[in-house]
Amino acid sequence: MSTKTIKLKSSDGVSFEVEEAIAIQSKTIGNMVEDDCAGDVIPLANVTSKILEMVIEYCKEHVADSSTGDEKSKEEDLKKWDAEFMKKIKHPILFDVMMAANYLNIESLLDLTAQTVADLLSLGKTPEQLRAQFNIAKDLTDEEEAQIRSENQWAFE
Repeated sequence: MSTKTIKLKSSDGVSFEVEEAIAIQSKTIGNMVEDDCAGDVIPLANVTSKILEMVIEYCKEHVADSSTGDEKSKEEDLKKWDAEFMKKIKHPILFDVMMAANYLNIESLLDLTAQTVADLLSLGKTPEQLRAQFNIAKDLTDEEEAQIRSENQWAFE
């Protein structure tokens, strides 16, 4: 018995052939398949091959994990796997994975990446440390920043 596969093509031209059950973890792709709009290849203009490979790995684990076993044990194993998966993702590409999850409409991956970012932000780092960690350019002058701090003193207490 063969399983139906779907070919996904990343923005940098790399093709991935995945089982339909894995691909339709994405609501975007699932809707295309359901509406019979998916041709031979589904182009994903906003997702590079590096990111798509990670998304596919995530979806494979979530499909495989949803099929068998004790519900409580499955949930715990999946949480452990998710934590390890997020540790493998380096900060510079974390937002790319989040954007791909959003573009592909994979709610559980979007929630996981957003929670990871929230956890990183809640570690008591200074704005300068956060800018360095996430490679964010400073868009205010020191004078503008001082003015904002003085006008909103309550937020910095």
